[in-house]
Amino acid sequence: MSIQFLTVIALFLQLPDPAQDSSIHADPFTSPSTLSVAVSRPSFMEMKAELVQQKIQLSWKVQENQSIDYFEIEKNMDGKHYKLAALVFGTDTPEAGSYLFFDKASGEKISYRIRLISKDNQVILSERITTG
Repeated sequence: MSIQFLTVIALFLQLPDPAQDSSIHADPFTSPSTLSVAVSRPSFMEMKAELVQQKIQLSWKVQENQSIDYFEIEKNMDGKHYKLAALVFGTDTPEAGSYLFFDKASGEKISYRIRLISKDNQVILSERITTG
């Protein structure tokens, strides 16, 4: 075992020093080739609320659906505080996706907003939509 170890050390010691050898000019920090990757983030495309068969139907569409983990539907009935009304889990369908949430219609003024949580834990808040 000690002979193999010495062979590895001997091979390592025979490698040329990049500072002294002008034929070695690959520098990872100044390499002419760079890799650029465009990262798309999920976003809301459309959101609406309407009364359907005595229920409030909240519907929304998103872009980059495959990168969404879940949605938090938040409801505001007092004009000040939002409370979690439901969780809706994303699908892995690529590109755009459509979602629905139904709530009991009360006849009162209710505001909703949706928190989109992506798979990389980014949070995007929708605009507020009001019914009633």
